[in-house]
Amino acid sequence: MEGPDGTTNAYGTLHNHSPTTNQYKFAGQHFVNNGEEDQMEIYGYRRSTAKSIATTALIFATLGFLQLLFFWKPELQLYMMYSRCTLDLATCVLLKNEYYQTFVSRVEILTFKSVKKSKSAVDDKLLELTETTPYIVPAGKGKFIPAHSIKVFDCCRARYWWNDACHGFEKIAGLGDDCDIEYFLEQEGLCKEEEIKRRRLFGENSISVEVEHVWKILWKEALNPFYIFQAFSVTVWFIDGYYYYAAAIVVISTVSLALTVHETRAQQKALRDRVHDVEVVQVLRSDGSVETVEGSSLVPGDIVIIPPHGCTMVCDAALIAGNCIVNESSLTGESVPVTKTPLNPEHENEIFKIRAQARHILFSGTRVLQTRFYGNELVKAVVIRTGFMTSKGELVRSIMFPAPVDFQFYRHTYMFVGMLAAVASCGLVYSVALRMYRAEPWKSIIIRSLDLITIAVPPALPAALTVGIVFAQRRLKAAKVFCMSPKTINISGTTNLICFDKTGTLTEDGLDFKGIVPADGGRFDQMVDSAATMERGPLLLTMTTCHSLTLINSELSGDPLDLIMFKATGWSLEEPHTEETSKFDLLVPTVVKPKKRQGDDEELSEVGIVREFPFSSSVQRMSVIVKQLQEPTFQYFCKGAPEKILTLCRPETVPHDFYEKLESFTRKGDRVIAMAWKDLGSVRFLKIHKLKREDLEVELNFLGFLLLENRLKPDTAQVIHSLKKAGLRSVMVTGDNIQTAISVARECGIVGMTEDVQIVTADPSKMTWAWTADMTQEDRKMLSRELAEGRPDDKIHLAVAGSSFENIRKFHPEGLKKMLLEGAIFARMSPFEKEMLIDCFKDQGYFVAMCGDGANDCGALKSAHTGISLSESEAAAAAPFTYTKGSIRCVPEIIREGRAALVTSFGIFKYIACYSLTQFVSCLMLYWVGTNLADWQFLYIDMFELTMLSITFGRTAAYKRIVKDPPPSSLLAFVPIFSLVMHLIIVITAQVVAFVLVQQQPFYINRTEVLSFLNTSKKDESHEYRCYENYAVFGVSIFQYIWLALAFAKGPPYRRLVLTNTFFMATVVFFCVFDVFLVLFPTDFIAYHFQLFVPPEMNFRGVLIGIAAVNLVCSLILEFFCIDFILFKRAGKHVKWIRSSTYLGDIEAAIRQKMDPHWWTKIEISPSKPALHLPPSIASHTGFMEMPLVDPSASFGTTASSSFLGGPTDFPILPASSSYGSGLVLVNESENHVHSAHSHPAMEMPSNVTFEEPVEVIPLLDPPPSYERESSRDSPRFLEPVSREEPSSSEQQPTVTFVREASTDDDETAAMLGTLSPHPHVEYA
Repeated sequence: MEGPDGTTNAYGTLHNHSPTTNQYKFAGQHFVNNGEEDQMEIYGYRRSTAKSIATTALIFATLGFLQLLFFWKPELQLYMMYSRCTLDLATCVLLKNEYYQTFVSRVEILTFKSVKKSKSAVDDKLLELTETTPYIVPAGKGKFIPAHSIKVFDCCRARYWWNDACHGFEKIAGLGDDCDIEYFLEQEGLCKEEEIKRRRLFGENSISVEVEHVWKILWKEALNPFYIFQAFSVTVWFIDGYYYYAAAIVVISTVSLALTVHETRAQQKALRDRVHDVEVVQVLRSDGSVETVEGSSLVPGDIVIIPPHGCTMVCDAALIAGNCIVNESSLTGESVPVTKTPLNPEHENEIFKIRAQARHILFSGTRVLQTRFYGNELVKAVVIRTGFMTSKGELVRSIMFPAPVDFQFYRHTYMFVGMLAAVASCGLVYSVALRMYRAEPWKSIIIRSLDLITIAVPPALPAALTVGIVFAQRRLKAAKVFCMSPKTINISGTTNLICFDKTGTLTEDGLDFKGIVPADGGRFDQMVDSAATMERGPLLLTMTTCHSLTLINSELSGDPLDLIMFKATGWSLEEPHTEETSKFDLLVPTVVKPKKRQGDDEELSEVGIVREFPFSSSVQRMSVIVKQLQEPTFQYFCKGAPEKILTLCRPETVPHDFYEKLESFTRKGDRVIAMAWKDLGSVRFLKIHKLKREDLEVELNFLGFLLLENRLKPDTAQVIHSLKKAGLRSVMVTGDNIQTAISVARECGIVGMTEDVQIVTADPSKMTWAWTADMTQEDRKMLSRELAEGRPDDKIHLAVAGSSFENIRKFHPEGLKKMLLEGAIFARMSPFEKEMLIDCFKDQGYFVAMCGDGANDCGALKSAHTGISLSESEAAAAAPFTYTKGSIRCVPEIIREGRAALVTSFGIFKYIACYSLTQFVSCLMLYWVGTNLADWQFLYIDMFELTMLSITFGRTAAYKRIVKDPPPSSLLAFVPIFSLVMHLIIVITAQVVAFVLVQQQPFYINRTEVLSFLNTSKKDESHEYRCYENYAVFGVSIFQYIWLALAFAKGPPYRRLVLTNTFFMATVVFFCVFDVFLVLFPTDFIAYHFQLFVPPEMNFRGVLIGIAAVNLVCSLILEFFCIDFILFKRAGKHVKWIRSSTYLGDIEAAIRQKMDPHWWTKIEISPSKPALHLPPSIASHTGFMEMPLVDPSASFGTTASSSFLGGPTDFPILPASSSYGSGLVLVNESENHVHSAHSHPAMEMPSNVTFEEPVEVIPLLDPPPSYERESSRDSPRFLEPVSREEPSSSEQQPTVTFVREASTDDDETAAMLGTLSPHPHVEYA
């Protein structure tokens, strides 16, 4: 098969793609799920006899260790025992996803024998019916063909089958994307034989989460590399005689294993209980009979009957008859019921796409509240997907097989452990050489050398790293923030960019009715504050009928916007019984009527909603056909996005100031809905239901605007301000109108009130910038004062709509960099576009957090480094964090706790590493004199000091605010490495001084003399390690472990003062006192068990305390002054290679460096920016300059000079009086076409506008007006191309853009006209 880019691949079309998207990294290789979210590389393998024999011998030679490696890395076994082959010959396949995770699956060939082995009772009953062809395989277009056998493999709860037609494996997903709508409408049910065969192909319709047996979980956990290394260490310690210490480690490891097994099993049970559904459903068979079956037996193609009282869906099904009112809150988080309508026979030739047909699909896991049907007709739906292929199943799969946590800190921990292993290897060589030189027995050499490895590579490191995370998770839980992925807490600490959804996240879920702006005779009237006082007419009827509201348990329910609009009218809604519907000559209509007034005939005032065209995001509107009682005609009412409704209306009904009014409302953040209608005349009822939507939506009469307010949540502005103050970038990602989004962004602080916003639009050939010009006179006065006071704010923000963003992402890589660098508002974004935006930010190096409240944010929540859901829906379970209070106040809380946890993990890692190296140095020095630390000494250091200090280390709470400097995120940067090396130098120096000093004392005797003095031998285990060197090194080192903990227990600006951690400080004080006691006044009992040979002179004991005190001072000065203050805070801000943190400025500077300077020449300075009449010293500030006014007498091709680019610059001027007609004119630079907008009155220039007057740029609305006439007949459009002569190459200059008359009362603003565009694909408006 050949893709559009010419790439041939056996597994489907290789689509054109952006290099910034991860899912297309493997272009040109073999895939499964090509182009989908779970795209994976696939390689075939088959067993090699020679390789298998050799590998089996190696397994025995390594005493099974190689088999253990195979358990950890199954792909290794594939490499060593199998050979690469083509997929058609493969017996095993290796799959790699975009995160480089690998999966190994065995290929099975299912035959009739496989059927006979099945335990299914149904198979036994129908065995003879399916003996000849026991299987079927997909043949495309919803058809299946018989097969004697089928080759399959399973991976991540999905099944793949071998398709000979395309010579590759394909996922067995169900019905859908290759069928047309007619296929579903023609379904009449399956026979029993067909159902059985499909079940063998698709499997049971169940989302089964296995709860593994305790012993199975225990076995898998026990084979974890951490516990294997623990077992190795314990074995060495037991052989070496460290019985107490080894026994303690065994006890702790056993308890840890038990807790892990318990937690794992509890999580499996919780997930199973959450997703397990047991439903009995009615299925329509091919013979017309209705059979009641369990939900688990459903297969794609079955026709299920939805009961009138509702049910919980156990599959994805396309509705083909009747309507359903569905609660989808479990998937979307939206509590508003949704009306599902059957597939439209008028679109029977269209390809069925699940995303596009979502309004007709009942998704698994959702609850059908009630059904609507005509007469005795059944409400039917065709099953399209079952089991893990359903929307709910895909969600559960994402939870069971999450994307790996790819974080620099975790990668560096593995590297650092490798470095510690290298150090241990050096010590191993030293130990072996020294002991061989002394002619010690081989057993002693091996055991002591291996013991050195267990010291240098601490087995407690993985457990210690979770300490900070555990305490942070507890604190978040207390704040009602629940974390599904604890490892993400550390990652959240590096966040430097936060993407916010708007509705329900930054703003309240609900809307407030503000008013109606009626339009009559092509003019707007005064705004009406109350709809209840309006006279009955088309405008009021639109508000009372154009909605999808319904009654559920006698309560009005539906879209919040529809609810607010309808309730504002004061009318009531009824859903009559069948016998009452004869009034309207139709079955079961929804009836609306006004409140009864004295003298009114209530029955005559009723209005019936005959037909509804539901809202669709693709057309951005909804409409209804209604009939008033006793009226012979039908009416058509429509409401939706103003820019869409405008294109459907008769020009003479649209006011000339349409865009000006619209812009004035959207600037204030109002939600604006446009309304229109027309009379359909006397039409037969049967014809009403056959009319096509596109035939109805022409020649409408514009009625006016409905205004709704969307208020910010109380704490939104405060949270955004705190994030901005902390140097974190906030971005709005919404599906709302771009002008409304800009207004809300200003109101909440994402964009400053005096900061400029440019709207960017793009198509495949060019990009256009347009200044919003939405600063008020007061804002500009404020900006003037700020400039005069020497506080210029020249920040520019970009805003873009989803369709333009997609074009930028695919066709304008340089523009994409600019958008990612300065984009603040991304409007009209679909769920897929939101996810792509997050991926683009991540690809540029940002650490991204996404905060949203619904399933439309689900993909973005999963894709972000830190996903924060404000909903408790099942879809939100994919997000690592869930906040149940519905406010963004959790965002700074999560970042604060993340920073505290990350700094804690850094500190604990450095502490454990230094502890290991400190103990390693102690052992190396004692090896020199033929001794070591004693059993109780190891036990005291490791089990008491280390454990207690590590556990209490992480209890320090997060700092009260977020500072601008990000926390360290790289272990292998200069600062942490320098810190570890310097601390190690201090530790070695102190121990060497103690070691050498004790040998110079007059009381000193060597170890042989000590044993003679004690009248014992080296084999006496109670005195095996006694000597003065042991006492001196142990006496100093036990203090060093405390000092290192104090040095690495950082406080502000990421954690509170360590003094506030009472448990940690109490532990430090206790061990300090006890260590002083051990060194100065050890009792005989302690000296005996610790094997301390105490010096007779108290002065020397005091000297050891003094050495420890000097060590403390040096460690604290090094860490807090040299490292934190000088290197991290001072030098790190100026010298990039010193930093261990990821600064937002570094990321943005890297993006700027990657931008092509030739492409962006002169783009940064815009002549269309509103110029302020300021004093010369202020006006010269970058970005603020004045342009000479255009000479109105200039003809086309005449140039006007300006010096805004540092020299004379010419640009073309096209006056309104030119021969191209009245109205505004657009010159397209790349195609040299002139377009006239005179074809629509709403776009005409007022007659009093001349070019002598100041003008300013009109913001492009979302979506921008089309520059070409649309194909829909009888529908007025604007900007129709006008042919003209092609100019010479010397005349090819950039564009004159949309202009309108500037506000006459704003005497401080002079806007400009025209611009230069330095690139043939960029139009700067």
